[in-house]
Amino acid sequence: MATRKTTLPDTEVLDQDIIELMANAHQEEAPSVEATDRMRSHIMQKISLKKAAKSATPKTVRDSCDDWVNAMPGAKFKVLQGDAENLTGVLSYLIQLEPGFEMAGHEHPFDEETLMLEGDLSLGDIQLQKGDFHFMEAGTTHGNVYTKNGCTAYMRGAFPV
Repeated sequence: MATRKTTLPDTEVLDQDIIELMANAHQEEAPSVEATDRMRSHIMQKISLKKAAKSATPKTVRDSCDDWVNAMPGAKFKVLQGDAENLTGVLSYLIQLEPGFEMAGHEHPFDEETLMLEGDLSLGDIQLQKGDFHFMEAGTTHGNVYTKNGCTAYMRGAFPV
């Protein structure tokens, strides 16, 4: 029978040779499928709680905060959530387009949500007005982007650069 090597934290209660003697006195036994599932469930729950605790930090972006960035002529944006230094991931952001703004259509690497806050916006044949919500799945392409009167919209997805 193989000798089990067991290590303890810095505060040892028993001598190492006694711990090894006790560990070797027990026969190995594989846990049941139910016990394995229960252990896996507990571990995943702990991981979820740790992730939730990390992401539970509230964030508020004030309207008065002047964090607008000029993206291209006639278009500026303000990142609400996500990495403003790395515009390649999923972001939540506001976009403001000046009247007459045009941009070529593009493919979406991630799902994209648009909520029109004011103005008008055309995405190819799709016409959006204040209050409209639009969703595009990852991998889809829409036609040219155009606004006649300008617009402000909330968007979640990839930044179209």
